[in-house]
Amino acid sequence: MEASLWKNRSFLKLWLAQLTANIGDQCYSFALLWYLLQATKSGSALSVLAIPEMVAGLLFYLVGGVLADRFSPRLLMVGADIARVAVVIGVGVMAAYGIENFAFFLAAQFLLGVFSSVFQPARTVALTNIIPLESLSRANGILDTTFRTIRILAPMTIGLLASAVPLSTLFFVNAGSYLVSVFFVFAIQYSPRSRQENHTSKLTMQQYRQDIATGVSELRQNQPLFLILLFGNLGYLIWLVTYNVGFPFLAERMNQGDGSTLAMLMGFYGIGNLLGSLYMSRAYYTRHLFVILMGWMMQAGGFLLLTGGISLHWIAFLGAALAGIGGPLIGIPTVTAIQIKASETNVGKVYAINMLLFTFFGMLSSILGAVWLGKLPVQQLFLISGLFLAVLTVVGLYVEKHKNTQKHQSFGA
Repeated sequence: MEASLWKNRSFLKLWLAQLTANIGDQCYSFALLWYLLQATKSGSALSVLAIPEMVAGLLFYLVGGVLADRFSPRLLMVGADIARVAVVIGVGVMAAYGIENFAFFLAAQFLLGVFSSVFQPARTVALTNIIPLESLSRANGILDTTFRTIRILAPMTIGLLASAVPLSTLFFVNAGSYLVSVFFVFAIQYSPRSRQENHTSKLTMQQYRQDIATGVSELRQNQPLFLILLFGNLGYLIWLVTYNVGFPFLAERMNQGDGSTLAMLMGFYGIGNLLGSLYMSRAYYTRHLFVILMGWMMQAGGFLLLTGGISLHWIAFLGAALAGIGGPLIGIPTVTAIQIKASETNVGKVYAINMLLFTFFGMLSSILGAVWLGKLPVQQLFLISGLFLAVLTVVGLYVEKHKNTQKHQSFGA
């Protein structure tokens, strides 16, 4: 990790804000899943928990992108965190009193999705204000590494905490983490861009539509950036169902229903994620699309290895780790390309469009899983997924090579 980034006080504060918020989020996720499992005893109920958040993203990511480009990202992040504090406290109070109204928890998930749709584009824009362009990739890598490290290490500690205190306490821990995040974010200092100073009037519907049109127009004119967003998200058409359905069914076939096998598979995938993030936090690259395609190729190789995991368990763990390495190679270059290649007045909107693509393909993946892929034998699921991602990579490499050839020819002319 580059020392100069840690000497940047604003980046350090942003990193500390994410660190505390991520720990709190893990507490919330654990507590919510366990509380609702005890309340409903229904796997179907737990499976729909992600839907309200996805719907909120589809409805509000573009709103968040427009706001991030027009107003102070720091104040937007502070406002979003304060709003999330209120929602999480409400959930904690419901859990403390043993209220099991499932519709309330779905509504809370929707609201958290709304405020995340504001926070994430604002954070993406804020990073461009406090980090030099040449350091954005490393900064994104560090933030991603932090998130993935917490996701691996936190559940064990949270499990011990949950055994010692009432489950509702974890929701209040999450609320406290957001308050700490507010403190660090508010302390960030940077020189706001002139565009943020100019757009202080009330945002009208016509201005909102014009801003969205500007973001879409940029992607039409900036074809390399559009291709990065397309290939950076197209693989999620198959990935989500493969991870959510394939891993549990493979673990069941490997060890006849032993839950520890699923934990190990996910653990090896998480370790791969962490290794990929650590690599990306130090890597220097300019061909963002090429790195993204290499990430999908690693995912493809990992899924193909997983087809042999039932008979040879070590191959399954190796495949999970290899697939995990590919994740950061896809996500980090995508965000960095948006921050670097989009015009500074459209970073938030282009990021929002990227998240819309991710949500759209993720929902299609869930539908595919329900009507077809989820019903296949697990080896076929991993085989189809691996081949799809391999074909996606080959097509992407051809497109990238063709665009580079055209670019060199235009320079030669």
